[in-house]
Parts: sequence; structure tokens; C-alpha cells
Amino acid sequence: MDIPDPLPYMDRADAGRRLAEALQGFRGRKDTVVIGLLRGGMAVGRPLADALSLPLLPWNVRKIGHPANPEFALGAIAEGGGTSLDEDVMESEGLAFADIEPIIEEEMREMRRRRNVFAMQDIPLLAGKIILITDDGAATGATLFAVLEDMRKAQAERIVIALPVAPRDTAERLRREADEVVVLATPAPFYAVGQWYLSFPPLRDEDVLELLERKGKGGKRPAGKSLK
Repeated sequence: MDIPDPLPYMDRADAGRRLAEALQGFRGRKDTVVIGLLRGGMAVGRPLADALSLPLLPWNVRKIGHPANPEFALGAIAEGGGTSLDEDVMESEGLAFADIEPIIEEEMREMRRRRNVFAMQDIPLLAGKIILITDDGAATGATLFAVLEDMRKAQAERIVIALPVAPRDTAERLRREADEVVVLATPAPFYAVGQWYLSFPPLRDEDVLELLERKGKGGKRPAGKSLK
């Protein structure tokens, strides 16, 4: 279907509603779950999940920043142990694993903190499910590649990545890894996800808790077992 250029989005909720329009084929499916990446993906995932009458689950994932520039992502780690590292960039920067190990340990501590704050206990059973992974956008896709590894470990039946915006090359790389990728806009030049939103405030823990409690079919994680 033809999708009109959505840019700029009013906010993350606007992006989630527009994504829902492109994903109507999943509406009300009992075998489908929306995974919102913490934190921005939850603000997109809540209206997306509600519009499609699907459950929404939060997913813990953290970027691994460059030791000299935390905003420069070298990779990411995810809740189920999934890890993505750009080894080519690390080599070009003269970095070894030992250089980023303290950063990984710090991000793992933050993941444990979030797990407690959001009452995320065991990883839910996702085997045989269709998974719609969403975020407020992707620049390098590092977090999504880590979560893709988690979903494969979980034996998901089908993995669909749904994004409001991403660079074209990132979208193409994601298409090589996921079963399906829906990206509403691939503008250029692409400097940051936030440049494509009129309102893009940082999200607090309290904002995520409110999204989890908001009316809809999602909110609580079903019982399951750890993938680790």
C-alpha cells in the first residue's frame, strides 16, 4: 500500500498510530505480540499495540558507547543476552574488547535497575509467536540487531521490525536479518532520530510506567523462563 510521507512526526504517539495503519494485517491476532524497546519504543509501542488490539511488552536493551564518546554506538546488549558489536568500527578505532568491557558492565547494571523498576522478572515465553519489534527510530540499528538475537533464541515464529524512521542503509541491513521490516520513512541526510519529530523529549522511568498502566491489552509480562 502507498504510505504518504509522514515526516515530521508530531511525537512518538503520532508515529505509533501511523505505524498501526501500515500493520493492519496483524490486528487482533492471538499469536502476535508488540515488543517496545526501552524507553522510546514504549511510547511508540503503546498506541501501536492499542490500535492493533495486541499485547505490549517492554524489552531491555542498552547501547554500548565509544569510551571517548558515549553517543557513538559501537553495539548493544539486550535482555536475553543478545549482543551486537561493530567489529569493523572497533578495529578502525583501535579498540579491543577490554576497552569496552567496563562500559558493558555499567550498561548491564542499568538493565538490572530497569528490570526492577518495571517489574520485569523472567523473560516471557515467545516460542511460536509473531513478534513486532518497535522503537522511535533507528540510526545504526545496533539495539535492534541485539534484540533480533534475543528473538531467535526465544524461537519466535516470525520477527517483524516496525519503525517510524531510519536511514535507508540501516533499513536494508535490518531486512537481511529480520523476516519483515516496515520503515515508514528513510530520509537523507540522517543525523539523529530526534530530528524527524516536532516533540521528542527524553522519557523517564515514570513515563514508561504510565505507558505500561495505560488502558490497552498490554502491560504485564506473561510468566516465562529466562533465556540466559
